[in-house]
Order: sequence, then structure tokens, then C-alpha cells
Amino acid sequence: MKIEKGATKSHIAHEKHLVDLIHEKDKRFFTMQNNDCVAYQLHTITLDALNPFLSKENTWLTVGDYLGFEAKYFQEHNQKVMASDISDAFLSEAKKEGLIENYSKENVEHLSFSENKFDYVSCREAYHHFPRAYLGAYEMIRVAKKAAIIIEPIDILAKSALLLYIKNIADIFSPYLINKIWKNRFSWETVGNYVFKISEREVEKMAMGIGLPCIAFKSMNLHLKIKENINEVPTNQKLLNKINRRTKFRNLLSKLRIVPYNTLISVIFKEMPSEKMLSEMKKEGYKIIQLPKNPYIK
Repeated sequence: MKIEKGATKSHIAHEKHLVDLIHEKDKRFFTMQNNDCVAYQLHTITLDALNPFLSKENTWLTVGDYLGFEAKYFQEHNQKVMASDISDAFLSEAKKEGLIENYSKENVEHLSFSENKFDYVSCREAYHHFPRAYLGAYEMIRVAKKAAIIIEPIDILAKSALLLYIKNIADIFSPYLINKIWKNRFSWETVGNYVFKISEREVEKMAMGIGLPCIAFKSMNLHLKIKENINEVPTNQKLLNKINRRTKFRNLLSKLRIVPYNTLISVIFKEMPSEKMLSEMKKEGYKIIQLPKNPYIK
């Protein structure tokens, strides 16, 4: 019962937070919807990587899409989209502004849609807000017909062999000693939710547990720390060049396995994708894993 109460408090806090934001900052939040803005260009990097899923018209549900940003992007690529979030404070404004066509106020743990309702369900950087992340993931999979796509920061421990080695040694003395190095091991946002990061292994186990046929991953580097305002319009080309240089350097370090990538696109397929889709995904840099069938369930 305490778990239920805690989760409910997190949902309420998030909804109130978004309502407060719309009152405090109003439509200044929509500057990132402007194509001629650094924020827009940065936020479309991961969405551009979804090109293999946009080659023909599909239906989409965007989860945690509080500004309607992803829905607007998919609409511009000839997709039919339903935007959703725990609060409709911003989505209703986006609808009035003509930025999105459809939206629904939804709690991801209890989506109001039927099974296989949408071809694809996408969740971009909202998964870490969920108080019960796996419940949200299974709901997204339930209402998806083809695949659920989760874009999230990577759980660094799953990708850093050095950090795992240090933790294993530190645990001999104290399970808390690693906290001196791994500063964000236990991290919460000011709204109150634990920051739930993701890993390839967690997604693999999730898919295997319910007998899904295929998963795919693409790693990227995003959100490199900068002090400047990225919401300026028109685009600050000098700032954009600075960000691009930092990203290229980080990408080089990641390719050399010196540091892990910091963002993961996870695609959880409910049906085996076509050979054409697989080919397009490989060209885009996805790692594709076809999962074995459970030999004990026919």
C-alpha cells in the first residue's frame, strides 16, 4: 500500500509541476518548437534517428510528450499522432496553437487505449520520471502493434567496466563507499521522482519475459553541459558549433571505448520487422538482436 501511495504522490506532483510551469512561463516554453532555435535542433537529434520508422505513414502515441514536441515532429513526417502526458496543461496550448492535432491526458501506468491501438509508441526522456518504470513500459508495449521505442539516458554502470570493477572492490568494505565516486547513484528530481535510467540488459530481460521476437539499440551522446541559453531565436550558430564540437569529441571517446555513450534508443518489437526495415535500421546504426523463442511454451 505504501508503494501505491508513493507512486500516486509522484504522479500528482508531476501534474502540479507542469500546471505551475504553464502559469509561470506561459508560451516561452514553445520557443523550442521553433525550427530556427538551438533547442529545437538539439531535441530533434534523437528523433532524426527514428527515420526507419517514418518511411511510410503509421499511427503513433507519444508518451510524456508534455510540449507536444514529438507529436509535432512526427506529424511533419506524415505520421498520424496522439500526444499524451500526465498533464494536458501544455498539450492543450499546443493544440490551440495548431502545433499538434490530437492529444490525451494519460497516466502511462493505466493507458486508456486498447491493445495494439497504435503502430508505434514513443517515449523520449520521460521514462525516468515514471515512479514505477516497468509498469509504464509494459503499458506502452501493450498498446503498440509494431514496437515501443524508449529514448533515455543510459545507466552508466551497465556500460562502464571500470566503474563496475571499482564498485565490486568498494562493496567489500561498504555498499556505500562507491557513492563517493558515483555521485548520481541515487538521484531524484526536484519534483520528487527517482531518476530511473535504462540499460540494454534490462530491456532484453523485459522483452524475453513476455516472449517478444526482437529488440534493437542505438547509442548516442546528448546533453553535454553548457552554460548558454539554447532557447534563443534565431539560432546562435556559434553556440551550435560549440555543441557540435563537444559532441564529436565525446563520440570519438565513446567509439574508442574510453567513455560510454550517455543516451540509448531502445526499440522493443512486438512483431518481427521486415527485412527492409532491418536493412534501414542497420544503415542508421542500430544494433539488432533477434530473441530466441521459449522452448517450453508453444
